[in-house]
Amino acid sequence: MELEVAEKLSVLMMRIVAQLDQSTAYVRDNCSRKEFEAFRRVAGQVMGTIYVDIEEKLWAEHPQLRPQSLGGQYHVDDTVLGPPFYRAEDVES
Repeated sequence: MELEVAEKLSVLMMRIVAQLDQSTAYVRDNCSRKEFEAFRRVAGQVMGTIYVDIEEKLWAEHPQLRPQSLGGQYHVDDTVLGPPFYRAEDVES
């Protein structure tokens, strides 16, 4: 796969994972514990699949795309991930 295509896909997958992570926090803060645990389990499976079956393969072919947070050299600008869907710290106490 060409580097430019791999980079766009890698960033897109990071966006999706970030949104899934935020959605899990949203469910935690707005639903029952049972609903949260069920949602977290499925969201975690999806996130794991994205990481193992997509990202790791992209990074194996293009190691320069592995994010610094995972031991690589690729700097991920927070603005690249887009505006957050949900931030728990924004919830009024």
